[in-house]
Amino acid sequence: LTHISFSIVSIVITIHLITLLVDEIIKLYDSSEKGMIATFLCITGLLVTRWIYSGHFPLSDLYESLIFLSWGLSVIHIVPYFKNKKSYLSTITASSAIFTQGFATSGILTEIHQSAILVPALQSE
Repeated sequence: LTHISFSIVSIVITIHLITLLVDEIIKLYDSSEKGMIATFLCITGLLVTRWIYSGHFPLSDLYESLIFLSWGLSVIHIVPYFKNKKSYLSTITASSAIFTQGFATSGILTEIHQSAILVPALQSE
């Protein structure tokens, strides 16, 4: 699901940059919004799956935090779309989502993709 949503958001950001420069392509803009909704659903499915698998809310490491940040950016992207159908904020949020998701899925962080049990910060007794 991570790679699927990353691929979709990569296509979406390209479409957003094209529609930012050329306003006449309405159908292309609508397809980019549908792609961002599909990205939102993929990230939501990934977070729910990790939540069920690990037994806790998926914010225990950098990977999960970045995916959650990407999910939040996609929520920020979708809400203005349903209100006024055209927002210049969408280009910023879509590109932010691709950069956070790209860093999370990059080869640098491959060892932390496994969900682990949370360790308490203070071991007080």
